[in-house]
Amino acid sequence: MTDSRAGDVCLWIALVFPSSFIVHKYFGLEGTAAYALVVAVIVALMPHLPERLTERQIACLALVTLSLVVVAFLVIYPIANTHAPGAGSDDDDALNVGAMAVLGGQSPYSHTTYLGNVLHHLPGAFVLASPFVLLGTSALQTLFWLPLFFLAVRAETSGRTALQFAWSVLILSPGVLYEIVTGTGYVSNTLYVLLALWWLVHTKHRDVAAIAWGVTLTSRANFLFLVPLAFGYLRQRSGSRTALRAASLACATVACLTVPFYLHDPRNFGPIEGADRLLVFNQLLPSLGVVLVVSMAALGLALSFTRMDATALFRNCALVQAFPVVACVVLATIRDRELNLWYARYGPFFAWFALMALAMRSPLRLEQHPTAMRVGKLGPCPL
Repeated sequence: MTDSRAGDVCLWIALVFPSSFIVHKYFGLEGTAAYALVVAVIVALMPHLPERLTERQIACLALVTLSLVVVAFLVIYPIANTHAPGAGSDDDDALNVGAMAVLGGQSPYSHTTYLGNVLHHLPGAFVLASPFVLLGTSALQTLFWLPLFFLAVRAETSGRTALQFAWSVLILSPGVLYEIVTGTGYVSNTLYVLLALWWLVHTKHRDVAAIAWGVTLTSRANFLFLVPLAFGYLRQRSGSRTALRAASLACATVACLTVPFYLHDPRNFGPIEGADRLLVFNQLLPSLGVVLVVSMAALGLALSFTRMDATALFRNCALVQAFPVVACVVLATIRDRELNLWYARYGPFFAWFALMALAMRSPLRLEQHPTAMRVGKLGPCPL
């Protein structure tokens, strides 16, 4: 499915890493190692879908695939959504509570989930979850954004490539199905940030796209570190003025959505407590959590000055989002003196950007754009 061994390795990481926490939780270290090995073999030997498949057949297969995912959600989600500690996730409950508070003209940060957890999402997450909450639950988000992602992949490559990527993710990355059926929002959260950025770099209506991207960025603080990359890409492609305008509109949107809620009740502003996921490592070394945040910002800034096409943009987004996740897995393992994959649950924050970069580097895309390698628009490694 990819055009190089490096691409296969990157695909393996994008599939395995986000699911490793779930696999380890239920099957232990041996099960996790076996899972990683099996996926490695499958990725290395994976054939392309037959070329004789027509677009109509591919569309039918895609519809069947989506239908099976929806059925799995309808059957399993009510079972997982028991509001019992240790069963399912309260991430959907956090979005439901926050969205209802926003719709009711209240501060979402004056509420907690059924587990007593404060709401760590930024306000944009509640705004984007609101339509789905009105339909019943924020857990429906993933069923909406996941097909849109593969439609974007189809637009970049072909229906055959998009379908193969979809099957690879759904079959080889069980963490994705786990999120769907438990209502956890890491996948949907990442996808709407990614898709808004994808729209921003493709559309001529950049003002609207920049504002929309700003809304998606106001979901989790880690995505704000992508702004320098978008600025760098647009500066190279459309000039400094266009890049500055788009970045300014996105940042202004973030500020307009966030600042009023913070000023309303600074002490109970939940996203600040969310920073403890990094600051907890100050126990290992003084200010180590702050160093992680600064390093993430420095990485994004440095990559923004590198030459970027659209593939490199999404690759760099994956690298910036992967840095704190991988670093935290390593530090948590050092702290506990045993393998700790708890932070791997945040793997979707980088994996979907990696998958988009890989899709853009698929063999089918290279066939459709045979001059790409010759003119140097694509680098030697997809990630």
